[in-house]
Amino acid sequence: MKRIGLYLILLATVCGCKDVLDAEMPSDFTVTSLKNTYRVGEEVEFLLSGNPKIVNFYSGEFGNNYDSIGGRKIPPGKIEFSFSLRYNYPTRTPSAFFVLASSDFNGERNSFEAIKAATWTDITSRCVIKKEDAYISSGKVDVSDLVVKDKPLYFAYKYVFDPTKGSVGAVMWINSVQVTSETENGKLNLSSTLINDFLSYSTGNPDKNPIRSDNRSSNLVMWSNAPTAVVDGKEYTNKTYTEEYFVSKGYPVSAVLDAGPDKPITIKSYSDARLKSYKYAFKRPGVYKVVFEGINPTIQKEERVMHEVHLTVED
Repeated sequence: MKRIGLYLILLATVCGCKDVLDAEMPSDFTVTSLKNTYRVGEEVEFLLSGNPKIVNFYSGEFGNNYDSIGGRKIPPGKIEFSFSLRYNYPTRTPSAFFVLASSDFNGERNSFEAIKAATWTDITSRCVIKKEDAYISSGKVDVSDLVVKDKPLYFAYKYVFDPTKGSVGAVMWINSVQVTSETENGKLNLSSTLINDFLSYSTGNPDKNPIRSDNRSSNLVMWSNAPTAVVDGKEYTNKTYTEEYFVSKGYPVSAVLDAGPDKPITIKSYSDARLKSYKYAFKRPGVYKVVFEGINPTIQKEERVMHEVHLTVED
């Protein structure tokens, strides 16, 4: 009798677990909208029938588009470059400052010869450069015309000291360097911090003191040699012509960016009560494929049903 009783308890347990182990297709799940055309900001009410355990929502907008759940590739857009410059001691005439860009530089930023061998486009005139002892923004400089397919874009600050024009040079303080790409997902920052994007010291010709102009993490500081200094047994003075560069890392301005998969908004979870309607407002005009995904999960598997609603959103 004990064995029979145990068998009956086990059978009841197995039968009771059937719902947990076997997922039923949520075939009665449907979604409709009251109309197919709406205005931007107007609330769309979706009417849901059936009762799947989980309901996911895809609006069809960027980042929440069912067609991009396998991953999204973002093409590059307009490339803008900007920085702030403090032109310290602006009346000192021996100094000259330039802003350059290159797509054929080989990346050897600590080699003066490699820097000189590259083709650089002078973009100084595109920037707001004021000889003022205060931080002045360069403005947003459009450099999209300098983008070369499959090539990174490098930026360089060039400082020249000519002792025939005076004995003491100005000091350049550079910060807030930004390189951005205007993509379909909005503005993407390609640049990082100064300490990550630039070397610790500028790269100059043989007469330039190699540790005179430095990256202080909050600023790039570029200035002429002191009247006299000895570094590694070599003497440097301010009586010789010097030319130096702070070159950025190469920015992937032409690369197609991987934004990863678009993700759903879960509007009903397993333990939530039955969902009869869902309201949503679109922020931009367009034609949208809205997808609702009904899911019945179990330990062993899950069953899914997709339902689409096509909407036009107008201004």
